[in-house]
Amino acid sequence: MDAFRQAGLEIVAVSTESQPELAKALASYEEEGDPIPFPLLADPELATFRAYRVYDDFEKVPLHGTFLVDALGDVRWQDVSHEPFTEIDFLLKEAKRLLANDSAKSEVGAK
Repeated sequence: MDAFRQAGLEIVAVSTESQPELAKALASYEEEGDPIPFPLLADPELATFRAYRVYDDFEKVPLHGTFLVDALGDVRWQDVSHEPFTEIDFLLKEAKRLLANDSAKSEVGAK
């Protein structure tokens, strides 16, 4: 988490649980001394999952999605799968690379 924040990146997670279910789960984590260090949003209607195409229409199930969204709201990188994306070091490195390209372009455009 610290490495992402130091890179200027924020993490937000979206859950399929309802707000009450999510609050109960978060309280359980906090009781165990493991608070989740980023916002966790409830989406039991799966609207966000469908909007980001992280929903299997054939199987009728949500999938796991990891997205890098830039400051303009554009998706710069994504991984959608039945399995969670776990290559955290790769994700941080790739996010820095992609966003550094944005910085270089904006500096060239400003000259």
